[in-house]
Amino acid sequence: MRDALLLLLRRRRRHQGLGSRSDDTSLLDILSNVLGVLVLITALTSIFAAAGSLNIQAPMTRKSQQGFHLLQASGAGIWDLDPALQRMLILDRQRVNAVERCNQQTGYSQQQCRSSLDRWNRDQQIGSVNLRLDHREGSLQRVGPPTVSTTDLQLSPDWLDQLMASLARQRRSVFVVLESDGFSTYRSIKVAAQRHGVRLGWEPWQSDQPIYFWSNSGRTLTVQ
Repeated sequence: MRDALLLLLRRRRRHQGLGSRSDDTSLLDILSNVLGVLVLITALTSIFAAAGSLNIQAPMTRKSQQGFHLLQASGAGIWDLDPALQRMLILDRQRVNAVERCNQQTGYSQQQCRSSLDRWNRDQQIGSVNLRLDHREGSLQRVGPPTVSTTDLQLSPDWLDQLMASLARQRRSVFVVLESDGFSTYRSIKVAAQRHGVRLGWEPWQSDQPIYFWSNSGRTLTVQ
């Protein structure tokens, strides 16, 4: 399955109908246009604070074969968001398949099918990361202890080295959502990434806030 930093493109609101083109479009069909955000691409991506949450907005405008691994860093350690990210892709494909099955029906059967999907949503916990997904949006939020604590990183950097070696073999980059107290943790990530020749991008983040994925507008993200 393809990887991507930006996992969920905004759906039109429910009053436009589940049969709309936007609901039929899977993330997997669109991600080819979003891969490449960390390679100094021309992209429209923004991160802004609203109602206590941070939102990633993204359509990417240039194609790339570069994949990304998503981490969140704080003073407590590192959360590996990628398994939850990949799970969200699978759930979104299931959502799209269900919509497509409705569209293949006609008349009253189609109306009933669409009605049954009107409240479609998923709420799951993958490790220490909670994911939520519906027709309009998706989000990830760390809800438990880090995948690797700061103490473990200090005692042994093996986890980071193994991750970066794997990403280097796969020609993938790493992107870090960085909390205000996580710069020491970020430096450890950066050292490991540079050691293995893995490209690195980051953005500042608010502690304990969900990460929402949208598709409206934005700015360019870069790598170091």
